[in-house]
Amino acid sequence: MKILVIGLGKVGSSIANALVLEDFEIDGIERDQESINNLSDKVNTYVGDVLDSKFLIKFDLKKYDYVIIATDSDKTNLIIASVLKDVDTKVILRLDELENVSEINYLKNTFNNVVNVFNKSLETGKILIKLIGSYEHYQADYFGKGKIEVTGHLINYDEEFENLKIKDIGSLATILVVGILREGRLIVPNGDTVLMSNDYIYLMGLSRDIRNFKLDHFDIHQTKTTKEVVIASGDSIVNQMLANLNNINLKIIETDREKSKEFRNRYTSAFVVNRNLRNDKLFEEEDISKDAIFISATASDELNIVLGLMAKSNGLKNNIVIQNVNDYSKVLDPLEIHRVIDPKVVVANEIVKSIDRGMKLSINFMFGGKAKVYEFKIPDDFVYIGKKLKDINIGDGIIIGGIIRFDNSAVIPRGNTEIKEGDRLVVFCTNESRKKLEKIIDPSLKRSIFEFFRR
Repeated sequence: MKILVIGLGKVGSSIANALVLEDFEIDGIERDQESINNLSDKVNTYVGDVLDSKFLIKFDLKKYDYVIIATDSDKTNLIIASVLKDVDTKVILRLDELENVSEINYLKNTFNNVVNVFNKSLETGKILIKLIGSYEHYQADYFGKGKIEVTGHLINYDEEFENLKIKDIGSLATILVVGILREGRLIVPNGDTVLMSNDYIYLMGLSRDIRNFKLDHFDIHQTKTTKEVVIASGDSIVNQMLANLNNINLKIIETDREKSKEFRNRYTSAFVVNRNLRNDKLFEEEDISKDAIFISATASDELNIVLGLMAKSNGLKNNIVIQNVNDYSKVLDPLEIHRVIDPKVVVANEIVKSIDRGMKLSINFMFGGKAKVYEFKIPDDFVYIGKKLKDINIGDGIIIGGIIRFDNSAVIPRGNTEIKEGDRLVVFCTNESRKKLEKIIDPSLKRSIFEFFRR
């Protein structure tokens, strides 16, 4: 497959670096030489102005299976989409400044070859909804084209699990427990690990086995508990998505008076407050509960960090910080903020996953930001081909939780399961073990393939 990525900033370079892992032929265009310096040497790069018709005409655009338009300028992206309107190739378009998600369908109808339009706010809103829904119930993500599911489950719903070793729980015989969140710590368990009250366990299994587990241990315990959600600012798309949820009491705190009036008129189910956020008595004066989910989503990354730390110091465990520029990753990691979201990373990952083919790299957003699940196709010279799992010393913090075979059948592996050529592996990995997993995937890589998918 041949793919052209136009715009190699943070979003475009993330996409290009992930796609080359599939051995696709990737060409990239960028005006800024410094952005090109951040790319894998497997990406064919061209420096030039895509708005210069003489430059773009050099490319035979019909030879590409996909053209991904991902510059930081909506105006530029729309102009390029117009130029490509009559070209017989699939176009994926990034647009950040949409006012309403209904505009996406309009754009698809206007540009017949645009197969997908991705917006940072929309994709961030989807992640927020997933996180909001996960605190009291369960969260789920799917791999191997839906054959393998990773789901979360609170032990309190099943007292029969408490104080038992994992290996002694019959209903987990066909399902792997890949992680346990206990008082903010992530534990990578084994069969002798004892489950305790308030543990949040992460399960990986065949979708049908997970579905049966939910029917037996989750669905009958579902409640209609209403959650308190407080968002500092937030844009129109994110606020609309949250306001449409039925199981939350939403409070929006907005510093701009005119925006506050607009939000009150638009989101009638939400309580909108107009006030200054730069106040260390914010949580006390607004009577924000320690059980609330607090989202820092202002236009200032620095203010969002401060608000996240304020939430933490006021006893809120469920605080989410949005980082639009994200120049502070090294500072943020040790602060133990519950979750940091970079919208550019989110939209890049969604674009990668939208390509019409199972990708080598697919990443979920679970485990309180402390671990992830990766799906990737093993290289032909993978050192563990032909070996059984029990004979592989893959290291602490890494669990091979699922295998998609060449014939698309799915396997939840055990000790005697053998890795075969052409397999796709679904692997749980803690953040601390990420570099070790990367070397296992491809020892020849000079640059971290996970760098842009850190959170």
